[in-house]
Amino acid sequence: MIVGHGGMNEPEENLLDPNYLEEVLGSFSEATGLKIEAINNLGETFAMPGNQDRCEFCQLIRSHPNGEKKCRDLYVRASREASKWEEPYFFRCHAGLVMWAVPIVVNGSALGSIICGQVLLWEPDEYFFVELKELVGNLTNFETLLKNVPNLEVVSPTRAQAAADMLFVVVNHLVKRNIHVLEEIHKFRTQQQNIREELETRKKEVSCGNYDYDSYMKNERTFLRYIRLGNHAKAKSHLESLLIDLYSITLGDKLIIKYRLLELSALVSRAAIDGGIDVERAVLILNDYHKEVDKIDKIEELFSWANQIVEEFSNNVFTITDKKHLGLVKSAREYIMDNFHRPIDIEDIAQSLFISSSHLSRLFREELDCTVNNYLTRVRIEKAVELIKKPELSVEQVSRAVGIKSQSYFTKIFKEYIGVTPLVYRNSLT
Repeated sequence: MIVGHGGMNEPEENLLDPNYLEEVLGSFSEATGLKIEAINNLGETFAMPGNQDRCEFCQLIRSHPNGEKKCRDLYVRASREASKWEEPYFFRCHAGLVMWAVPIVVNGSALGSIICGQVLLWEPDEYFFVELKELVGNLTNFETLLKNVPNLEVVSPTRAQAAADMLFVVVNHLVKRNIHVLEEIHKFRTQQQNIREELETRKKEVSCGNYDYDSYMKNERTFLRYIRLGNHAKAKSHLESLLIDLYSITLGDKLIIKYRLLELSALVSRAAIDGGIDVERAVLILNDYHKEVDKIDKIEELFSWANQIVEEFSNNVFTITDKKHLGLVKSAREYIMDNFHRPIDIEDIAQSLFISSSHLSRLFREELDCTVNNYLTRVRIEKAVELIKKPELSVEQVSRAVGIKSQSYFTKIFKEYIGVTPLVYRNSLT
């Protein structure tokens, strides 16, 4: 359960997802049988697993006037010591129970601690009762407190240390996850700021009317080509200008922009499928993002949404889990992208990677479900589609520019991929 309103006392106080935190703490408590809670820098408890509560002994201690404050003050001191040494810190509470604090430190900043324990390291003996009377003998409910002593958990020092070490690992996992969230938030905010600044610039230029759908569609086709080829960097940089152009030609109409982005997301999913992403995976990604778009009201947030969906599709093109040789396939793709204009073949690509052509061919079939020549041809035709739009270049010149010496062979494969010959395609553009 999430307790109080203390949070982490930090600007990003919600980064430790409360539900996830409660789930992790609950799993630890279930595995060890120990009480556990998360505190902030003021010693206030803000998370405790499930319906768990402190033991009745602790509840009686805290019910006494100033009892709650004494516990919080002790938590603060223990948390500071744990943060100072960056390791579990064992301490005894003012009623004699043993606990340990594991610090939550993110990017050098202490956000609080996880407190575990409320135990004894030995069976209660005569000395324990004498000490307990000295510590809290003035409590009005002292006799009730004594009756609860037999219910206290007794653990060996070895078990306590093992639990502390395990908790330290758990907290480190939470911190790493938290840092990743921080990075994502920073990336999102930077992205939104860039979009906002560019929008302000374009708002001043919109009245000039220098933007039209023809140029936008051309840019969109180029962008989708980068998605199909798995060229993440080019796709990302091209998307930014594409989005700003969209703002310009729609004159900032939010509803039209939303419709166009939904259309673009569908085109991106199909391009990603052409590029190698699993069809079911593509459908799931698209459905998840479409559920979010209705909640978005600001244009810069719509553009950020578009960036996120493109990022996800780009990352998934030719990237399926458990691919053991993905590094080699990636290097082969990069070699093809850099050298497609030359008359290269599978032997050249394999030699650049110091592997056999048969091994490279097998990797492409296993990892990408296509042949090396299929991918090389796809890259060449995608580039040819871009070059064929230049009237100053003949079909033969385009063919040679993409590494194909035979014009007749170029015409044949162009028609296979595009559906029409290069000349028919060029004439359709005029």
